[in-house]
Amino acid sequence: MELEKEEIVRVLVLEPQKKSYDTISQLLVEWFGEYIELTWRSIFENGAEEIKKVQYDLLITEIQFPELEESSESILEKIMDMAGPSELPVVVFTKAEGKQLPILAFQLGINEYFSKRRLKKNILEHRFRNLFREIYRKKVVSIQMDDSLKRFQDLYGMNQSEIQDLNTMVKKFKKELEKEYEEKLSLEFEKKKMQNVFGMYVDPIIVESLMNNTLSLDQKGKEQEVSVLFSDIRGYTSLSEKMKPEHVISFLNEYFTAMTEVILGYGGMIDKYIGDSIMCLFGAPVFQEDHRQNALDCALEMLQVFELWQPKWNQIYGFTPQIGIGVASGNVIVGNVGSFQKLSYTAVGDTVNMASRLESMAKPMHVYVSEGLYNHLPEEYSKKYRYEELEPVKIKGKEGLHRILSVKPN
Repeated sequence: MELEKEEIVRVLVLEPQKKSYDTISQLLVEWFGEYIELTWRSIFENGAEEIKKVQYDLLITEIQFPELEESSESILEKIMDMAGPSELPVVVFTKAEGKQLPILAFQLGINEYFSKRRLKKNILEHRFRNLFREIYRKKVVSIQMDDSLKRFQDLYGMNQSEIQDLNTMVKKFKKELEKEYEEKLSLEFEKKKMQNVFGMYVDPIIVESLMNNTLSLDQKGKEQEVSVLFSDIRGYTSLSEKMKPEHVISFLNEYFTAMTEVILGYGGMIDKYIGDSIMCLFGAPVFQEDHRQNALDCALEMLQVFELWQPKWNQIYGFTPQIGIGVASGNVIVGNVGSFQKLSYTAVGDTVNMASRLESMAKPMHVYVSEGLYNHLPEEYSKKYRYEELEPVKIKGKEGLHRILSVKPN
């Protein structure tokens, strides 16, 4: 069936790199097929001129352009000034780094913000489908009202003056609908802004679950199957005693930022930072069928990212840090622990103790996993990594010896 022009979502992609444009366009065509029409511009000013000439339904843009010497923050503001008069929805796809950039983007009114460094296709598709649903709903309302007006004119016959009066009334009705729609978008924007700002202090998964009413603030616990990951820097206490205080904080911030980006990329929830250690959960508060795979993939990528940072840390701080990681899977008790003044969502139980024990046992730059994780991995994971079975160990508070494995990339 051939689509009417009004039914197609027109998308302008403002992206200096053709490779990035090809990636974006292939995904959009895969998801939306003939319902989208893509236009590509690689020069910022050309994109700005295009927006003035053509009424687009969505702008997808980078915020770093070779021809512009301005900061990413300044370009974000220029983009919103450019899109603002036509109320054009904006999605940012960028290689720019900076923890404050996403917050500024949402404060300016940008609809979605994605980093090119780590894209998860399923999350990307979900967010784009929601956005396209809103764009298309607005278009369909307008199309349906115009069609209804035309049928009414054809059915009853009207002179030019009557048609003009009816058009005026319909336009007024359209504006009322659009106002209601914009108020809804404004509420969504405030919600999104709260999620991003609050997410600097509380794990984003917790914030999102609270906003969606899928996580209760009561202090009731429940049993849930999860994977628990602990990571710790080897010999850090003695190393930090030799460092300047400002270097200690600088290093920890760099380390936690790098590791947290990996963890969040795999759907992990940061439970807590303990000195130089990280505890995180996979499969809570929102259950994930693939929590074991996510936890294991995350652990191996954390090692790889850590290795990339080691030369820089050696150059700046004069030492090469190393980490050990332990991952265990099984049932835990999850819930809010604390007082009414301050609550912390966490997990307790044997699986948590097992993960902590594995982390303390792990050799530098190694990942140790429990048999509860290994035994339930999909078949393809037997070839994805190399596994070495270690001597069974006694775990405090648990009877018998327990099988553990060391995991390495192929």
